[in-house]
Amino acid sequence: MITRRLHHPVPLFNGYIDDVFAIPVIASLALCFQRVVIIRSDYYVLSAGKVTFIVVYLALVFEVFLPMVSKKYTGDWIDAGLYAVGGLFFYWVMNKPILTKKH
Repeated sequence: MITRRLHHPVPLFNGYIDDVFAIPVIASLALCFQRVVIIRSDYYVLSAGKVTFIVVYLALVFEVFLPMVSKKYTGDWIDAGLYAVGGLFFYWVMNKPILTKKH
């Protein structure tokens, strides 16, 4: 986080808001990759199962496994809940087909 490196951390942002944004950012990148490289369709959307997989995977890696192997990381179940909130936001708000108008 830039604010941490500048030695001016914003506690709420550094603590929790970035966890809410993590899934929408990662899922949007995954969706874009799928649309452009694999599926090649602007109408493709990620299934609920794929969004759930992203949420569970990030929660396990960052809140369970990394804290087990390094003292640098701490597990926080609030973060895992915020990943879920971000996943729901992505799925219901952002995960839409691209509808282009034909002239």
